[in-house]
Amino acid sequence: MEHWIDAVVLLVTGPSICAGVALDDRTVATAYHCVATGQRPRVERRDGTRGQGRTVAMDPAHDLAIVEVEGLALSWLPARDDLPLPGERVYAVGHPYANAATGKLEGTLLWSISEGIVSAVGATMIQTDAALNPGNSGGPLLDSEGRIVGIVSRKLAADNLSFATRVDRLQALRAEPQRPLLGGTWDGALAMSPRAAGNFALAGEVSLTLRDRAWVRAQAGASLGDEDPEPHSRVTAGLRQRLGSGSLSTAIDVGAGLDGETVGPVVTGRVELAGVGLGVAWFPTAEDLAIGLELCTQIGLLHGVW
Repeated sequence: MEHWIDAVVLLVTGPSICAGVALDDRTVATAYHCVATGQRPRVERRDGTRGQGRTVAMDPAHDLAIVEVEGLALSWLPARDDLPLPGERVYAVGHPYANAATGKLEGTLLWSISEGIVSAVGATMIQTDAALNPGNSGGPLLDSEGRIVGIVSRKLAADNLSFATRVDRLQALRAEPQRPLLGGTWDGALAMSPRAAGNFALAGEVSLTLRDRAWVRAQAGASLGDEDPEPHSRVTAGLRQRLGSGSLSTAIDVGAGLDGETVGPVVTGRVELAGVGLGVAWFPTAEDLAIGLELCTQIGLLHGVW
């Protein structure tokens, strides 16, 4: 099994940590949602050597992606030609809850292997009872001979209900690489903005990020501190530049849109670090407030792939 584990890599895209499995010495299969932002992932081997990956093929409908990386001379595993059968024993290799692999847990979680059986085989997914958690995404589901039968995709909020995309879907993507123009991630957040006269505006937020380069954001909430709170809404769009990688990856957003409270345009900027953002909003038409500060934190109630 050592060879199996060595064929699995760690993929770091911004604050996201996923797994991938090498298909040859320079090509890695992973889940599409692991690279959906469009940012180039950092690819790390088990021995600690690192390289920069480039996504060369994507199939969002089946949550698959293929990443190319130079200079790592990857160990790799073969893809199985046929589908596994219900009841067949399978193994998953990945990095469950990788960020927790410190202190007393150092040396665990990363390049971790779990065992289960094939529970069912669907039209696009394989159901398994193998233990899969965040960080396993994109890793391989292997048969007893170390052949890839699926790429880990998702789990339900229930015991032992996990899913991997079937290997034949991966083979189809390799045969006919696709690169959709659009695609990205959406998430939710909670924003608190200081207002004039000691008041605050509290707003819920939903944002869609396209290829980690462009974003659309909508907020709705109300001003706090008045006897009659004022409703607040805002829709903005803009561009993003990201610096660094890993959990301290920094996103710098600049954009403009419409603000419902001032009934006019708003120009916004935000810096996000490890899920917390500090933003500035400029209201060119506002008489009582020219600049507002905004503190935003991701609350994780909404997240996904589009």
